[in-house]
Amino acid sequence: MTLAARCLQPDAAPALAGRANRVWLPALLPFAPRFWRLAVNLPVLDVNGTLAAALAARRPFRVAAPVAGVFACDPFLRVRDLRAALGRAGIREVVNYPTVQLHDGESAATLAALGMRAEDEFRILLALAEGGLSPIACATSPGAAARALAMGLRRVLLHPGLAPRVDPAGWWADVAAHVAVEGGEALAWQDGTGVQAASSPRRRIRL
Repeated sequence: MTLAARCLQPDAAPALAGRANRVWLPALLPFAPRFWRLAVNLPVLDVNGTLAAALAARRPFRVAAPVAGVFACDPFLRVRDLRAALGRAGIREVVNYPTVQLHDGESAATLAALGMRAEDEFRILLALAEGGLSPIACATSPGAAARALAMGLRRVLLHPGLAPRVDPAGWWADVAAHVAVEGGEALAWQDGTGVQAASSPRRRIRL
């Protein structure tokens, strides 16, 4: 998925053909695009609160609605209210982004101890799906992709993580192949550094 600056503006109108392939994160609006990858992982944003406010302030997306980025480990997240707000806005797809998977080391261990793991994000996606939304599981590792598939999520957004990979194309191809073998659909993450995929998937998602 690709994140585009225009898509972060609640009242902007990017080209309809591209809007459906973008993650909508109004919380990043105050930041310059070059800071998005950092800011989205810092505890300085109310991702879901800003999303709710943006949804309430705009008219519904009639065609080519973006994918809503949701911080699925928010302990204050009210799934039923969010489902209703997204439905009123005409949004049909959600993804667990930002994701706690982008943290490692002691940060990841602390989050896991608080019940903030990939599996917890995926459970929220499944709860959102009960209201008719189409979930997209963001996964940053083969293990996370496998857990998403095992839990019944079929569309997996492969995020390469924050650290540079020695062979990003090979990594994407390997994990995407596993997703395909398990009957899922792999989506490629794209950001300002370029597409992180070796092949040409049917869909790329941008920030």
